[in-house]
Amino acid sequence: MNMQINQAMDQAWERRKLVAGALKTAHVYRKCADYEDLFQEGLIVYAQCLQEMADKPQEEADKLAFRKVYWRILDLLRQKKRQRDHDEPLLAAAFVGQADQHNLLLKEAWKKLSTSEKLLLGQNLLADRSIKETADLMNIPYRTASRIKKQALEKLRRQLA
Repeated sequence: MNMQINQAMDQAWERRKLVAGALKTAHVYRKCADYEDLFQEGLIVYAQCLQEMADKPQEEADKLAFRKVYWRILDLLRQKKRQRDHDEPLLAAAFVGQADQHNLLLKEAWKKLSTSEKLLLGQNLLADRSIKETADLMNIPYRTASRIKKQALEKLRRQLA
């Protein structure tokens, strides 16, 4: 029995192009992260088919084996997709929870900034204006605006760390 399995695996490995063809038909290419796993699974299914259909002509056995390998690969791909679809909301919820926590921390840190720091950061980062434009708008020198921005960002970093 064990000898038959080894022979079937050897035959499957010698004719691995059939498995590669089934993967290609299922649109699974070498770039795919799961290619090697699916290829190994395909070899196992092919070896099982060769063992079961040892009495049939090789061409007929290969046709049936190709279909079995193809459908097994599709089943595995569907399974992985279902698992990903199930896991995505859980991961998204975890990230949303973290994002909410970061937003709360940022709001608290924002409240601790001075009016000039809030105005400068708001114009520079949120309104997408340059430091020069913001300095002109606030009627302060460029160097002062740059220093205020640097100090405000440093305050935020310390409070959020």
